[in-house]
Amino acid sequence: MRKPKKVSYIRKSFAKGSFLSLGLAIGALVLGIVGIISSVITAGQAQMNVGAVCFCSLLISFFSLFYGVFSFFEREKKYILTKIGISIDAVLILFWAVLIIIGLKG
Repeated sequence: MRKPKKVSYIRKSFAKGSFLSLGLAIGALVLGIVGIISSVITAGQAQMNVGAVCFCSLLISFFSLFYGVFSFFEREKKYILTKIGISIDAVLILFWAVLIIIGLKG
């Protein structure tokens, strides 16, 4: 016979790293959007600072992914913010990787 599932009525708090992960992911997304819009406005002839903004978006995405993965090691916490942050980071990293590969192929 199966044991009944234990239900805890204590509210779980969010993982500490989840706020940092989601915040960095949103910051990286904003930087990426600013970089892409700046590049489109200049018709692809963007200056070096636009490339720096986009590269910062990529680096921040990696750090946010790092914090998100390590927030899963916290026990008895809510992980919804971490999952949202990691999904945003994965999409951004994939997007920047594809753009870099397209740029190198040329």
